[in-house]
Amino acid sequence: MQRPELLRYQRPQPPLVDDIARYYALAEEARWYSNFGPCHERFAARLSEYVGGASVVPVGNCTLGLMAALRACCGEPAGHRRLIAVPSFTFAASACAIKWAGFEPLFVDVAPDSWQLEPEALRDALERHEGAVAGVLACSTFGSAPPSRVRADWREACAATGVPFVIDSAAGFGALDSERRPLGGLGDTEVFSFHATKPFAVGEGGAIVTGDPELAARLVQLINFGIDGPSRTSAVAGLNAKLSELMAAAGLAMLDRYDDALARRRETAARLQARIAAHPVTYQSGSEGSTWQVFQLLLPDAASRARATSLAEELRIEARTCFDPPLHRHPAFVDAAVAGSLEITERLAARALSLPMANALGPRQIARIGHLLDELFA
Repeated sequence: MQRPELLRYQRPQPPLVDDIARYYALAEEARWYSNFGPCHERFAARLSEYVGGASVVPVGNCTLGLMAALRACCGEPAGHRRLIAVPSFTFAASACAIKWAGFEPLFVDVAPDSWQLEPEALRDALERHEGAVAGVLACSTFGSAPPSRVRADWREACAATGVPFVIDSAAGFGALDSERRPLGGLGDTEVFSFHATKPFAVGEGGAIVTGDPELAARLVQLINFGIDGPSRTSAVAGLNAKLSELMAAAGLAMLDRYDDALARRRETAARLQARIAAHPVTYQSGSEGSTWQVFQLLLPDAASRARATSLAEELRIEARTCFDPPLHRHPAFVDAAVAGSLEITERLAARALSLPMANALGPRQIARIGHLLDELFA
């Protein structure tokens, strides 16, 4: 019997080379290939328009963007003030960026429904570590916008303790919150990824979005070696995090088709949910407006998740157990500070299952994923 074709976890769909080339011609005509060239400037302007007018600083990738945003918002680590509060239930890039920016992670628990940083846990962490926390790095988990009330609670907790606030919205470009407002346009400083595995897929790249023009100017300086204007001298110790003209051209081409790509991903997610509606799986609250980087769900318990991963391998369906282990159990961060028991984080990590998603999955592929859940709960 012939084995079924492997159903890949992700099938990136960056823009076509011809579509990129039409924009890259601007760089070739100017003979300007990096350092804020014509494609970069047009891309920044169109991104700003997309999110409603906020300042946008394109960067080489999301991790570089997080490092720059943390330094621009939180300053340089000094004395005892070195902790950045961050969820443990997220991708390693968040904590890696904290370390490379010179800070240390303080892992905080998440809410059981939104899977986002839990406001009360954040308040408790800020109070218990008062004077040691340099900032907060929240996350738009799995590309879903934080609930409006949760985002407001984050702001209030940070304002009450006087610490800056940044959001890692890596997979969230194009996501809508509960009031149908786009991430990036809500006044906070957010960082997005344009990696090939993200819905906004250009290969490598990212952007920092902020409602503060002065902060945006500091970010532009930081990502260009800290150089201070025409003097060509470094006023601060910056880094090279600029987005090249080629990747900016790819971003422009992606913007031309992105709304359609998002619509198809959401339609595909809806069809998958309808196919497995009879089964006891849970979705992240707020995922209606998600970018659906992957088809993320929660199984009833750790045993059913273990069975699901085994079945997926048998059925040749690539699956992942994202954020398991959570960051506080990664060898790189095992000595980091932890706020509380992280009980919800541990429960979610043991039950989370990530299934294939793409701009479009056909009926056969949806049926195969449905069959996996049928077998699991038979």
